[in-house]
Amino acid sequence: VLDGSRGNIGNVIFDPWVSAMTEAGVNFQTSTRVSGFNFDSSDKILSVRCESSDGGTSTIDADDVVFAVGAEALKAFARYSPELARYDEFRRFANLRGTSVLATRLFLDKSVDVPYSANACWGFDENVGMTMFDIKAIHGSDCPTVKDAPGSVLEVDYYHASPLLVMSDDAIVSKVKKDLDKILGKQCTDATVIDAAIVKLPNAVNWYAPGSYANMPDIKSKDIDNAFFVGDIVRTRHGSWSQEKAFVTGLEAANTIMGCPMDEGILQLSPDEAHVALGRDAVAIAKKVLGAGDISRGPSLVDFLWR
Repeated sequence: VLDGSRGNIGNVIFDPWVSAMTEAGVNFQTSTRVSGFNFDSSDKILSVRCESSDGGTSTIDADDVVFAVGAEALKAFARYSPELARYDEFRRFANLRGTSVLATRLFLDKSVDVPYSANACWGFDENVGMTMFDIKAIHGSDCPTVKDAPGSVLEVDYYHASPLLVMSDDAIVSKVKKDLDKILGKQCTDATVIDAAIVKLPNAVNWYAPGSYANMPDIKSKDIDNAFFVGDIVRTRHGSWSQEKAFVTGLEAANTIMGCPMDEGILQLSPDEAHVALGRDAVAIAKKVLGAGDISRGPSLVDFLWR
């Protein structure tokens, strides 16, 4: 949180961020999609062709192009843009994939005790992971989105959730409440759902599977001189993850474009603890031995788990 306040991430972070960028001269073109790219003879993007939802078209001249998208969008660029599909790098993105997420939020008529504000869960549905959040604890009880709620506001997100997306909204609410009843016990069973919000996100989250790292992009394109990539699908040595990684790679791309050291202004992670570093070194040695001297050919633990 940028200013120490709490609340909905859209209101607290993104709305002020967009306002600050707009005041600085950034032009946001909403309801607009990229339809193509114009190149010069030296593999440099000269401009980006766009189409708006009302059928209008436009062309934006480009000094540099930053692809701030996830796996499925990168795959779509490779599939639908013949200009990009000429390059091995973009054709490789066709191997990337996303996984589906079901995001739910239940408003209860009474408060229930949730020991931790964020909780990882597993076991209700085969191959489906979960996280459960106490929204009032995270956002604050005075946050506009929850301050009028008489009881607890609990969010349950399901990952690798394609089988759940086909359910009706009413069936989803019943399922989520049943799962929460089992997690939190009688106090939750005695509570009633008075409102709910459901968001279905098919193939919207990057799916990191064995072998996917080799197909992920680096900060700077290897094939297109003025193309860059940011997001948690990007390969970087910083060590951050998820939202933090998306932010860090954005800074790394900006530094690279501006001709600054890539890590300028970026806080580095603390060194691994001794036992973690020892384990990492042991795995690297084992992979090198099993890979006949080539660590990249050695199997990972995930390879064994997936067999």
